[in-house]
Amino acid sequence: MTTALSDFDRWVLRPAPRTAPLLRLVCVPYAGGGTAAFQGWSDLLPDTVEPWFLRLPGRESRFREEPRTDVPVLVKEAAAVLGPALDGPYALFGHSLGALIAFELARELRRSHRREPVHLAVSARSAPHLPLRHTVIHQLPDDLLLKALDQRFNAIPPAIRDDPQLRALYLPVLRADVTLLETYAHTTADPLSCPVTAYGGEDDPEFGPGELEGWHQHTAARFRLRTFPGGHFFLNHRRAELVADIVEDLYGAMIP
Repeated sequence: MTTALSDFDRWVLRPAPRTAPLLRLVCVPYAGGGTAAFQGWSDLLPDTVEPWFLRLPGRESRFREEPRTDVPVLVKEAAAVLGPALDGPYALFGHSLGALIAFELARELRRSHRREPVHLAVSARSAPHLPLRHTVIHQLPDDLLLKALDQRFNAIPPAIRDDPQLRALYLPVLRADVTLLETYAHTTADPLSCPVTAYGGEDDPEFGPGELEGWHQHTAARFRLRTFPGGHFFLNHRRAELVADIVEDLYGAMIP
């Protein structure tokens, strides 16, 4: 008989539980992605940092669930589960859509549980108060949506376009995630008290240093910007360097 997952285990994958972690690192994937986006991270993190990979509705072990299309709804649901479980310091990392979710999750955890992160790392996403650069595409027909995303990110596998079964499984999640991005409405609030680091790919056609620099408005503490060689998905090719840089910030957060 299959045992039902707890609410925490539905939302969080802990691939490498630590015995006595000093800090938890909550990682949020990009649009259409899941916990596999952070494959190998556990081995690159020190024993003092326990990775928590956020499991979003509609994918992986939650593929039967309806994917969310509203950022406030998503972060309230996630915070309701994460808040009680975060009994010590934590940090957040998010890539692309994940950066936006991580930012709003930090604000929601501060609001609803008085649990602010010790560090926020955002990657491949312009500052949340800046307007969209592109035309809205989340309501396009399937073929046009996939074409637009492939032209923009060059990251849609041919199998997704050509295999009806894979398309039926993958496309609803992808459309929902694009809807999250394109319907997001930034609201003004006090800046976070924790430091923020923004990462970007030097050849990312989506976001340049100016748009990443805008994240400095959302912290009352230190802000840092770093770019890596590569495009929008530079994290796949610069995994070790990126994680090492994040760890430096986390060590700084763990030292009194």
